[in-house]
Order: sequence, then structure tokens, then C-alpha cells
Amino acid sequence: MKGHFERLKFKPALNEIISSVIKAALSLHGSCTAAFRKTAANFHYEFNIRHLAGVFGGLLQAKPTEFTDPEKLVLLWLHESERIYGDRLVSAGDLRKYRGLAAELSKKMFGKFNLAKYFQEKNPEPLVFAPFSKGFDEACYDRIPGVDRLSELLTEALRDYNESNAAMDLVLFEEAMKHVGKITRIISAPSGHALLVGVGGSGRQSLSRLSAFIGQCTTVMIVISGKYSMNDLRTDLQAMYTKAGIKDEGVMFLFTDGQITNEKFLVFINDLLASGDIADLYASEDKDVIRNGVRSACKGAGIPDTPENLWSFFLSRIRKNLHMSICFSPVGDAMRSRARKFPALVNCTVIDWFQPWPKDALRSVGDKFLAEVEQLGPADGALRAGVVDFLPFSFEAVGHQSEKFIEVERRFAYTTPKSFLELIKLYTSMLGKKLLALEDKQYRLSNGLDKLKETAEQVAGLEEVLKEKAVVVEQKAKEADAFAEEVGREKTKVNAEAEKANAESAACEEIAKNVKIQQKSCEEDLAKAIPLVEKAEAALDVLNKKDFQELKSFAKPPAGVDKVCEACMHLMAGIDPSIEVDKKGKVKDTSWKGATKMMGNPEKFLESLKAFKGEIDDGNVPGQNISCARPLTEAEDFTVESMKKKSAAAAGLCEWVINIIMYYDVVITVEPKKQSLREANEMLAGANERLAIVQAQVAELQAKLAKLVAEFDAAIAEKDAVMAEAQKCQNKLEMAQRLIGALGANGVIWEQTVSQIAVDLEVMPGDVLVACSFVSYVGVFTRQYREDCINTFVEFLNKNNVPLSSKCDPLSILASEADMAGWATQGLPSDRVSCENGAIMTNSERWCLIIDPQLQGIAWIKNKEASNNLQITRMGRPKMVATFEASLDQGKTVLIENMGESIDAVLAPVIGRNTIRRGKNRLIKLGDKEINYNPNFRLFMQTKLSNPHYPPEIQAE
Repeated sequence: MKGHFERLKFKPALNEIISSVIKAALSLHGSCTAAFRKTAANFHYEFNIRHLAGVFGGLLQAKPTEFTDPEKLVLLWLHESERIYGDRLVSAGDLRKYRGLAAELSKKMFGKFNLAKYFQEKNPEPLVFAPFSKGFDEACYDRIPGVDRLSELLTEALRDYNESNAAMDLVLFEEAMKHVGKITRIISAPSGHALLVGVGGSGRQSLSRLSAFIGQCTTVMIVISGKYSMNDLRTDLQAMYTKAGIKDEGVMFLFTDGQITNEKFLVFINDLLASGDIADLYASEDKDVIRNGVRSACKGAGIPDTPENLWSFFLSRIRKNLHMSICFSPVGDAMRSRARKFPALVNCTVIDWFQPWPKDALRSVGDKFLAEVEQLGPADGALRAGVVDFLPFSFEAVGHQSEKFIEVERRFAYTTPKSFLELIKLYTSMLGKKLLALEDKQYRLSNGLDKLKETAEQVAGLEEVLKEKAVVVEQKAKEADAFAEEVGREKTKVNAEAEKANAESAACEEIAKNVKIQQKSCEEDLAKAIPLVEKAEAALDVLNKKDFQELKSFAKPPAGVDKVCEACMHLMAGIDPSIEVDKKGKVKDTSWKGATKMMGNPEKFLESLKAFKGEIDDGNVPGQNISCARPLTEAEDFTVESMKKKSAAAAGLCEWVINIIMYYDVVITVEPKKQSLREANEMLAGANERLAIVQAQVAELQAKLAKLVAEFDAAIAEKDAVMAEAQKCQNKLEMAQRLIGALGANGVIWEQTVSQIAVDLEVMPGDVLVACSFVSYVGVFTRQYREDCINTFVEFLNKNNVPLSSKCDPLSILASEADMAGWATQGLPSDRVSCENGAIMTNSERWCLIIDPQLQGIAWIKNKEASNNLQITRMGRPKMVATFEASLDQGKTVLIENMGESIDAVLAPVIGRNTIRRGKNRLIKLGDKEINYNPNFRLFMQTKLSNPHYPPEIQAE
């Protein structure tokens, strides 16, 4: 020690005091060895050189940069001594005894320092050294100034943990934070393994996980299944060794006594704790793989890579990186027996004995979880203070009853922090439901009373309103009758005019029908002329200027050609200005000379020919033109074929003449029909005009009638509305009179009930608190002990001014008369204790384990849960796990009958309701499977043993 401080060049003042510290350490070790003797109960009260080395090992963590004050070094010695000696002690009395020894010795040897404040009876100043004193990024073993700084650091760590892991709802009260400091201190040292001894639900596992996170270790916990064996443990350990030894990563192996399904598991655990070198963990070929895995790191450290050196290097990493946190229960003989068979469990671990939660811690937890319960009033209110104070009181009171129960009745009952937390959870849930139900009932009854009062006040007014409504109804009826007469007169006028309009419409339809027939006849006749026109136009289309120039160039045309041209002149007489006509409109010169004159401008001539059809259509062609031309066409050689031999132009003109005359004949034939059609259309137009006038008159009359009808309908609607309103008023009056008659007597009862509910609302927080405490704590007790607990609870709440009902009875809060009657029909005995048991089972949010030597409870459960597809199994049955898998997924109820005093470790996640969130789903780990957790799943357990001894871990769940 002296050499260490001199070598690191601590300040002279520290070097001067180091001898005194060493003497004090030796003296305290001797005092502890003498004061705390090993007994059958306290088998681990054995202090040797290893423990003294542990104290000095803690002192050697001091750094000259942090330790400049001699008093701080003395404080470090006190802290390390309490970690080695004080944390092993099993009771608060032994711990007080140890602190008395430490206080006396420190006063004797270091009287110049004010050390008494760390040992005073009330509110001693906390003394915490931890490797995270400077934060989590810098490992520095130093003192944390106070509880506030410790809380700040651990709150930050918990927040970071919850962001990357399944969230833990931890309450970091002072004792819990000190345990985190202790565990991180242990696992920060090589071969540092923690043995955490405490009852189930005291936070050992949660605090271990947080400590591992702070120490940058991955927490590993084996998953027990029905077939988990030594080979499975070997495989899991090999995976941890690979991570810690080859990958050089920190690992915390979290191990509980509930996972020891085979005592042989402790053979491996014992070797791991003792040296890290577990016999038979690896085959020889596996060891070669490991040596190769660390070879480069070993060389990098400057160590020759011999097989022995490689294996030693691997084990040194195991001791540095792999730490165990072993969670054992102090109840029973199991821990003592295992420590005797596997001594490394005690000798090679640092023990942290979890003392019962102090009152301040319990109150802190209760205060935190009830902070959001608005029904308890303001934070500084008397009601909230009384309820919060009751939580640690009831926990302690039930603990005293449990001690008496064991001493007098030889029956075992335990209270654990887990049952304390379950009480708070149940109270929060039940209080909200009960108050909501009362407030809803109060609202409905108050609303009913208001309605009764309002109805009574309205009856007189309704009668007066009815009289007024009757006058209005009569007036509206007269107005509607007057409208009806006027509407009748107007309907007569409209009907007369409508008949006229219908007659005109029929005449128009007949004329239109004739017009359609004539139109069709004209169109059919004209359709016959279209081919003729097309032929005539086609004949012209093949002619051009050159053809007419050729024709015109004949000095003497071939026979017949002149006749064709003459026919053209007759047809075009009076139309083509180049053709001279006499006074009668006939062609003056029908000679070839006249013909050539007609064709003087071939293009214009051709255009005149093409426009000739239009002249016919417009009636511009005199009949004599056709009469003069027609005889020429009757000549034998006046044919297209004949003319083609003489002149192409003549052939075209010939075809045009023949067809255009035929077209003219058709047009002349159709013209009378067209004239008749025009006359018919004129008649139709006249008829339509007359019809429009009549229809306009009818429309005007109909509009007037529609307006009158609308006014009439409005008058009728108004009359009906007034009548309906009057009838509604009448119905309302009759209903109000019936309501007053029927419920008048009930109003008194309702008023009394509302007043009683107001009282119930005031006392409900206290009554529900007693009921929830009853459910959470006293189910294990017989009747007399139950009554004693209730009386104790009520007495405390009365003293602390928490309102309670005059006869505070948990059973009346937990179950109604109807509930108990239903249970009786299902086979539950109707005595007080049986009804209390039924109330506990139906209200508890924990699974129920019933002590049922007379088989009354199991008969009731089978009847009660038959509709929920009850599945019955027993511990150890081959299909037990399969039954749970199906029931968890499908929301069935499971009954484990005829249990012994232990529960299969594979069911631990189910018993503890340890569900996992996966998105919107909740899963539960059952062996090596993750099963969907249906919220309708229920579990009951039954034993025929009359006086079983279930450990606190089971009772807590």
C-alpha cells in the first residue's frame, strides 16, 4: 500500500496517513471477525484475508489527481469496508452493529475528521464511491458528492437505457441508487462477481441490468425451457466466452436461483466464479479455435503465442470482461446448501444483501406512482399524504402479521416489494373504476331529479300554451279552407284551357303527319333524279377547254354534232347571254355559226353547263327551252355512242343534254308535290303558332294555379305544424303528468341516494385503499388474521384523517350481493371467508394460487371458467407447455391443479407476466418460443396441501 502511494506520487499528507489507514483496516477486520460469527443461519459470516484484500483493492483504486485530501482517503476506507463487511450482513440490526464498530474505530483513529455525520442514527450523510463519478464516458472511481448528484447521474443512465432496451419503470430512491453503485463497483473489477441476496421483487434483476448498462456490459440471461440441459448451458456459456474472451466485450451473466432446474448447473458456475476456467467447457479442437481467435491480440500485447500463453490470455480476458450477477433468495435452506456444495458462490463473489425497503423508500415509490392520481387531491393535501403514508405502514403491518402467523400458526406468509408495487397498481386501477361508476350514477340520478323538477314547473305552463295553440289551429284551418276554394276555381279554368290546347296539339300532330308523308314522297322522287344529274355532270367533267376548241374548229361539223350543239343552245336560251334569242325567248340562230359563238369562251361555256342544274332547281329554265330541245334528242343518231365516233366533246354534250332533260322532267313532276308541301308547312306553322298561344295561356294559368297550390300547401303545412305542435305539447303534458305521478315518490329516494353518493365519493379513496390492501396482502391469512389486518388498516387511516365509511368492509367494495349469489350458484360456499376468497380472485390483477385441501375452490373455478374453455393441467405433464402455448395465444383459462411447493422454471415468464412489446403485439417467452399474449388469458393454480411453504418469489407473483 505504501509503495503504491509513493510510486504514484500522492501528496505527502496522504502518504503520512496511509499507515493509520492500514492499521484501521486491520483492526476493523479483526473486530468484524469477532463480532459476526459463522452460524447455521449466517453461514457466510466468515471473514478472511480475501476480504481484507478486497478493502485494500478498493483503496488501490485511488488516483493522486482525485485524492488530495487525507480525509477523503479515510472516507474511501470506510466505504470499501462497508462494501466488504456491511453488505454481507443479513439484518438491519447487524448492520447497525457494524456501523457502531466502524464509528468507534474511526473516531479513535481519525478523531480530527468529522466522521460522526456518516454514522448518526437519523439522516446520516450518504457515502458513495462509484466508477461513474465523473459521468459514463470516463471511468473514475471517486466519491459522488451527494444523493442529488447520484440521482442525476442514474436518471440519465436509466433514460439512455430505456431508449435502447425494453423500458424499466424504476423508482430510483436512495437505497436503490446505492445498490447500483455497489453492483457497478463489483463488475468494474477483474473477476468481479456479485451475489445479490434478497426476496423476489426487490429489484435485483432490474438494478443489475442498469448497472451492466453503465459498465458497458451486455446483459445475458439464459432462457429456461422444459428441455434445458447441461449441454444447453454449455452452449450458452461458450457464446458468452466468445463475446468476452475473443471479441473483448463486456458481458454480465444474470443468473437467478429460479433458473437452477438442475443442480449440476452450479458445477459450471462454481468454476466460472473461481477461476474462469470451466472444466469440460470446450473440447480440445474447440480450444484450438479459441487460441487462433486471440493469437493476434496476444502478439499485440507482446506475449509469445505459445498454446499455454494463448489460453492464459483468453482466460485473462474472461476474468476482465465476464461478470456474474447472481440473484438468490435468503428464504429456506437452498442457498446454504448450495454454498456448502459450491463454495465459490460465497467465497468468490461480493455479497450485496438487499435489506427490506425502508419506509422512506416505500413512501417515495408510492408518492411517485400516485402522483398522477388526480382523485387524491393536490400534492400537499391531507388525503394524498394520508394515502401515501398508509402504503409503507400497511406493508410493515402485514410483515408483522406474517411473523406472528409463522410463529403461532406455523404457516408462511411473505410481503415483498413486488406485492407492494402490485398494491399501488391495483389501487390506481380500482379507484378510477369505482369513482367513475359512482360519478356516473350520481350524474344519472341528479339528471333525473333535475328532470322531475323541471317537469313539475312546466306542467302549468304547458296547459296555458295548449289553449293558445287551439286558437291558432282554428285560424289556420279557416285560412286553409279559403285557399282550397280558390284553388278549385283556378283548376276549372286551367282544365278548360288545357282541353283547347290538347285539341290544337292534336290538329298540329295531324298536319305534321301529312307534311312528313309529302316530304318523304318529294324526297323519293328527287332521289331518282340524282343519278341523272350525276351522269350529266360526269359527262361534263371529262370535257375541257381543248375539247371545245377542237369542236369549235370544225368548219362543217359531222352529221348530228350540230344537232347536239343546237339542243344545247335551246336549253341555254335566255340563260347564257352569248345565245341570242327573239322576243319569244327562242334561239335566233341555231346554225353551226351560232353554236361556235356559244362556245366562244370554252371555260365560261363549261361553267354555264355545270350551273344549269341549279337554274332548273331555282325554276329559271323556261319550259319552251325543253320543248325546243327535246325533239332533237329523239333522232336516231342522237346517242352518246354515235357521237363518240365523231367527237368526244359532242359525246359529252350529248350525254349531258339527254340526262339534264330527264332531270328537268323529274323536277317538273315533283314541283306540284313541293308546292303542296310548302302549303302544308305553312298550315303547320299557323297551327303551331295558335298552339303556342294557347299553351302560353295554359302555362300562365298553371303558374297561377301552382302559386295558389303552393300557398295552399304552405297553409296546410302550417296548420299541420301548429296541430302537431299542439299535439306534442299535449303529449308532453300527459307524459309529464304521468312521470310526476309515477316517479314523484322515487324522487325522495333519489335525493337520498345522491346525498349518499356524495358521501361515498368522499370516503371511496380510503375504502378502496383498504380493499386493495386486503386483495394484495391478506389472502394467505386465516380469518382472524384477516380481521386483525383490516382493523389495523382502518385504525391507521382514521388517525391520519383519511375519510372512511362507518363500516368499512372490503368485501362490500370488492363484490356485490349479486356477485356472491352468482358464485354460490357456481359452487362456492357462502361463508364469509369463501366469499372473501372469491372477491380476491376476481379483483386481483395477479394470478391466484389457492390452498384448497377440501377441493371446494377447484370445483368453483371449474364451474366459473367452463365458459372460457378452461384447460386443466398439472406440473410435469408432458403436454403442459403445449397447453400454455395454445391458451396464451387463444386467450383461454388455464388451471394448474394439485401443485406442490415449486413451480417449473419454464413458466416463470408466465407467472411473472413478463410480456414483450413487438409493435402493437404483446408476446411472452415460453422456453425458446415467443408466444402471442392474448389479454383474455387467465391462470389459476391450486394445491391440496393444507400448509404449503411457497417462497416469497412465488407469493409476490
